[in-house]
Amino acid sequence: MPVPPALQPCPSCRLVDQVRSVQAVYRAGRSTETVRSHMDDRRHTETRVVISELARALAPAPDRHPERAPVVLGVLALFGTVGAFFAAEAQSDQDAFVGSSFSAGSALSHSSPDTGALYTLSGVGLFVAIALFVTAALLRANANRELAGRSRAERLWSQAWYCARCGTVHFSPTAGQGSAAFSLREFRRRVWTAGGYGHLTDRY
Repeated sequence: MPVPPALQPCPSCRLVDQVRSVQAVYRAGRSTETVRSHMDDRRHTETRVVISELARALAPAPDRHPERAPVVLGVLALFGTVGAFFAAEAQSDQDAFVGSSFSAGSALSHSSPDTGALYTLSGVGLFVAIALFVTAALLRANANRELAGRSRAERLWSQAWYCARCGTVHFSPTAGQGSAAFSLREFRRRVWTAGGYGHLTDRY
Protein backbone atom coordinates (compact mmCIF):
# COMPACT_ATOMS: atom_id res chain seq x y z
CA MET A 1 0.00 0.00 0.00
CA PRO A 2 1.41 3.46 -0.91
CA VAL A 3 3.08 5.50 1.82
CA PRO A 4 1.40 8.87 2.44
CA PRO A 5 3.44 12.02 1.74
CA ALA A 6 4.57 14.58 4.30
CA LEU A 7 2.11 15.65 6.99
CA GLN A 8 -0.34 18.27 5.74
CA PRO A 9 -1.98 20.82 8.09
CA CYS A 10 -5.76 20.82 8.34
CA PRO A 11 -7.24 23.52 6.05
CA SER A 12 -9.91 24.32 8.67
CA CYS A 13 -7.93 24.72 11.91
CA ARG A 14 -4.49 25.18 10.29
CA LEU A 15 -2.98 22.82 12.86
CA VAL A 16 -1.28 19.43 12.63
CA ASP A 17 -1.43 18.09 16.18
CA GLN A 18 -4.68 16.16 15.52
CA VAL A 19 -3.90 15.23 11.91
CA ARG A 20 -3.12 11.63 10.98
CA SER A 21 -2.99 9.85 7.68
CA VAL A 22 -6.26 8.22 6.68
CA GLN A 23 -4.42 4.92 6.30
CA ALA A 24 -3.29 5.03 9.93
CA VAL A 25 -6.74 5.98 11.23
CA TYR A 26 -8.33 3.23 9.16
CA ARG A 27 -5.90 0.58 10.40
CA ALA A 28 -6.32 1.72 14.01
CA GLY A 29 -10.10 1.34 13.68
CA ARG A 30 -9.84 -2.33 12.76
CA SER A 31 -9.21 -4.97 15.41
CA THR A 32 -10.02 -8.58 16.21
CA GLU A 33 -11.75 -9.99 19.26
CA THR A 34 -12.18 -13.53 20.45
CA VAL A 35 -15.63 -14.50 21.66
CA ARG A 36 -16.10 -17.62 23.77
CA SER A 37 -19.46 -19.27 24.26
CA HIS A 38 -20.89 -22.61 25.37
CA MET A 39 -22.90 -24.76 22.96
CA ASP A 40 -24.18 -28.21 23.98
CA ASP A 41 -21.81 -28.24 26.96
CA ARG A 42 -18.89 -27.56 24.64
CA ARG A 43 -16.77 -24.45 24.42
CA HIS A 44 -16.98 -22.55 21.16
CA THR A 45 -14.43 -19.89 20.19
CA GLU A 46 -14.99 -17.40 17.39
CA THR A 47 -12.70 -14.64 16.16
CA ARG A 48 -14.41 -11.55 14.80
CA VAL A 49 -13.13 -8.46 13.01
CA VAL A 50 -14.38 -5.30 14.72
CA ILE A 51 -14.47 -2.13 12.61
CA SER A 52 -15.20 1.28 14.12
CA GLU A 53 -17.69 3.65 12.51
CA LEU A 54 -14.86 6.03 11.65
CA ALA A 55 -12.87 3.28 9.94
CA ARG A 56 -15.96 2.31 7.94
CA ALA A 57 -16.40 5.92 6.84
CA LEU A 58 -12.76 6.11 5.75
CA ALA A 59 -12.67 2.75 3.94
CA PRO A 60 -11.19 2.87 0.42
CA ALA A 61 -13.88 0.49 -0.84
CA PRO A 62 -17.16 -0.99 0.40
CA ASP A 63 -16.98 -4.19 2.39
CA ARG A 64 -19.07 -6.13 -0.10
CA HIS A 65 -19.92 -9.80 0.43
CA PRO A 66 -23.21 -10.27 -1.47
CA GLU A 67 -22.54 -13.99 -1.78
CA ARG A 68 -22.82 -14.73 1.94
CA ALA A 69 -26.61 -15.07 2.14
CA PRO A 70 -26.93 -17.43 -0.87
CA VAL A 71 -24.04 -19.56 0.44
CA VAL A 72 -25.66 -19.93 3.87
CA LEU A 73 -29.01 -20.80 2.31
CA GLY A 74 -27.30 -23.20 -0.09
CA VAL A 75 -25.60 -25.04 2.78
CA LEU A 76 -28.94 -25.32 4.61
CA ALA A 77 -30.60 -26.61 1.46
CA LEU A 78 -27.79 -29.15 1.04
CA PHE A 79 -28.25 -30.39 4.61
CA GLY A 80 -31.99 -30.73 3.94
CA THR A 81 -31.25 -32.62 0.73
CA VAL A 82 -28.99 -35.11 2.48
CA GLY A 83 -31.50 -35.57 5.29
CA ALA A 84 -34.37 -36.19 2.89
CA PHE A 85 -32.29 -38.64 0.85
CA PHE A 86 -31.29 -40.76 3.85
CA ALA A 87 -34.86 -40.66 5.15
CA ALA A 88 -36.05 -41.93 1.77
CA GLU A 89 -33.44 -44.69 1.80
CA ALA A 90 -34.49 -45.75 5.29
CA GLN A 91 -38.16 -45.73 4.30
CA SER A 92 -37.37 -47.75 1.17
CA ASP A 93 -35.54 -50.39 3.21
CA GLN A 94 -38.46 -50.55 5.62
CA ASP A 95 -40.93 -50.97 2.76
CA ALA A 96 -38.81 -53.78 1.31
CA PHE A 97 -38.66 -55.55 4.66
CA VAL A 98 -42.40 -55.27 5.26
CA GLY A 99 -43.16 -56.33 1.70
CA SER A 100 -41.06 -59.46 2.05
CA SER A 101 -43.19 -60.52 5.02
CA PHE A 102 -46.27 -60.91 2.81
CA SER A 103 -46.90 -63.24 -0.08
CA ALA A 104 -46.73 -61.94 -3.61
CA GLY A 105 -50.48 -62.41 -3.96
CA SER A 106 -51.44 -60.45 -0.88
CA ALA A 107 -54.15 -57.88 -1.44
CA LEU A 108 -52.49 -55.51 0.98
CA SER A 109 -50.02 -52.94 -0.26
CA HIS A 110 -47.22 -52.09 2.06
CA SER A 111 -45.27 -49.60 -0.07
CA SER A 112 -45.20 -46.16 1.54
CA PRO A 113 -46.15 -43.11 -0.52
CA ASP A 114 -43.73 -41.11 1.65
CA THR A 115 -40.73 -42.75 -0.03
CA GLY A 116 -41.36 -41.17 -3.42
CA ALA A 117 -42.12 -37.81 -1.82
CA LEU A 118 -38.84 -37.89 0.10
CA TYR A 119 -36.85 -38.71 -3.04
CA THR A 120 -38.62 -35.87 -4.85
CA LEU A 121 -37.87 -33.51 -1.96
CA SER A 122 -34.23 -34.58 -2.03
CA GLY A 123 -33.99 -33.85 -5.75
CA VAL A 124 -35.64 -30.46 -5.40
CA GLY A 125 -33.36 -29.59 -2.48
CA LEU A 126 -30.27 -30.48 -4.52
CA PHE A 127 -31.46 -28.30 -7.39
CA VAL A 128 -32.11 -25.38 -5.02
CA ALA A 129 -28.70 -25.79 -3.38
CA ILE A 130 -26.91 -25.78 -6.74
CA ALA A 131 -28.90 -22.72 -7.88
CA LEU A 132 -27.97 -20.85 -4.70
CA PHE A 133 -24.27 -21.69 -5.04
CA VAL A 134 -24.30 -20.56 -8.68
CA THR A 135 -26.05 -17.34 -7.63
CA ALA A 136 -23.40 -16.75 -4.96
CA ALA A 137 -20.62 -17.22 -7.52
CA LEU A 138 -22.26 -14.76 -9.93
CA LEU A 139 -22.75 -12.17 -7.18
CA ARG A 140 -19.12 -12.49 -6.11
CA ALA A 141 -17.92 -12.13 -9.69
CA ASN A 142 -20.10 -9.05 -10.18
CA ALA A 143 -18.78 -7.51 -6.96
CA ASN A 144 -15.20 -8.16 -8.10
CA ARG A 145 -15.91 -6.42 -11.41
CA GLU A 146 -17.40 -3.43 -9.62
CA LEU A 147 -14.34 -3.11 -7.38
CA ALA A 148 -11.80 -3.72 -10.14
CA GLY A 149 -10.58 -0.12 -9.88
CA ARG A 150 -9.77 -0.30 -6.18
CA SER A 151 -6.05 0.28 -6.81
CA ARG A 152 -6.88 3.66 -8.38
CA ALA A 153 -9.04 4.54 -5.38
CA GLU A 154 -6.26 3.55 -2.98
CA ARG A 155 -3.75 5.79 -4.76
CA LEU A 156 -5.96 8.78 -4.01
CA TRP A 157 -6.92 7.44 -0.56
CA SER A 158 -3.26 7.12 0.44
CA GLN A 159 -2.80 10.88 -0.05
CA ALA A 160 -5.55 11.81 2.41
CA TRP A 161 -5.33 13.13 5.96
CA TYR A 162 -7.89 13.06 8.75
CA CYS A 163 -8.19 15.85 11.32
CA ALA A 164 -9.69 14.54 14.55
CA ARG A 165 -10.31 18.07 15.80
CA CYS A 166 -12.47 19.08 12.83
CA GLY A 167 -13.70 15.63 11.81
CA THR A 168 -12.78 16.33 8.20
CA VAL A 169 -10.46 14.94 5.56
CA HIS A 170 -8.10 16.83 3.26
CA PHE A 171 -5.71 15.78 0.54
CA SER A 172 -2.08 16.43 -0.22
CA PRO A 173 -1.53 19.02 -2.99
CA THR A 174 -0.28 16.29 -5.34
CA ALA A 175 -3.66 14.50 -5.18
CA GLY A 176 -5.32 17.11 -7.38
CA GLN A 177 -8.35 17.49 -5.13
CA GLY A 178 -7.82 21.10 -4.07
CA SER A 179 -6.93 22.43 -0.64
CA ALA A 180 -10.38 22.27 0.99
CA ALA A 181 -11.40 20.12 3.95
CA PHE A 182 -14.07 17.57 3.04
CA SER A 183 -16.76 15.86 5.07
CA LEU A 184 -16.40 12.11 5.47
CA ARG A 185 -19.23 11.57 3.01
CA GLU A 186 -17.67 13.78 0.35
CA PHE A 187 -14.29 12.14 0.94
CA ARG A 188 -15.81 8.73 0.38
CA ARG A 189 -17.54 9.89 -2.79
CA ARG A 190 -14.30 11.24 -4.27
CA VAL A 191 -12.23 8.17 -3.42
CA TRP A 192 -14.83 5.65 -4.53
CA THR A 193 -15.48 7.58 -7.73
CA ALA A 194 -11.76 7.40 -8.48
CA GLY A 195 -12.09 3.63 -8.26
CA GLY A 196 -15.11 3.52 -10.55
CA TYR A 197 -17.64 2.52 -7.89
CA GLY A 198 -18.88 5.93 -6.75
CA HIS A 199 -22.45 4.75 -7.44
CA LEU A 200 -22.16 2.60 -4.31
CA THR A 201 -21.58 5.58 -2.04
CA ASP A 202 -25.21 5.98 -1.01
CA ARG A 203 -25.66 2.23 -0.50
CA TYR A 204 -22.88 1.74 2.08
